[in-house]
Amino acid sequence: MKTEAIQSQKSTLDFEKEIAALKTRVATQDMELTRVSTAIAEKTNALRNLLDQIYALEIDAGVKRLMTDSCLSLIETETIEKRLNIELTETDSIFLSRLQKKHPNLNQRELRISLLVKLNYDTIEIARSVGISTRGMESIRYRMHKKLGLGKHQSIKTYLSELSMSF
Repeated sequence: MKTEAIQSQKSTLDFEKEIAALKTRVATQDMELTRVSTAIAEKTNALRNLLDQIYALEIDAGVKRLMTDSCLSLIETETIEKRLNIELTETDSIFLSRLQKKHPNLNQRELRISLLVKLNYDTIEIARSVGISTRGMESIRYRMHKKLGLGKHQSIKTYLSELSMSF
């Protein structure tokens, strides 16, 4: 009887430690999310200011159009990134949680990339969102392929889609 009480007490302590660790992790991720959101907002404001300055320039109309189109494209990308960092649906959160449980060796960036792959973003869009080159993104996907334990001809996208359907 005494042994059971000690084991129960130990289990409770282990559970409380795990809860504390998870709370710390959530707080850390929340701070990172705030940092990223703030950085995106600052970039978007800088791009809008640049766009205003380009509109005011007296230069060739074709050149001006190219410059403004580039700025507008970057602003749109920043807006998408902000939405991706803030507005996870409940389904996306569940998917990420279960993916992390099934593959605890995936880091935060790989989890985010997995979500973007599942949401049908292409490599170039994901690379831009994560802030790396397309070639760097391809390297990460290669390493993720191994971490997920996929065969040579298995697609990460197909695997993640099937995994999300099984929940």
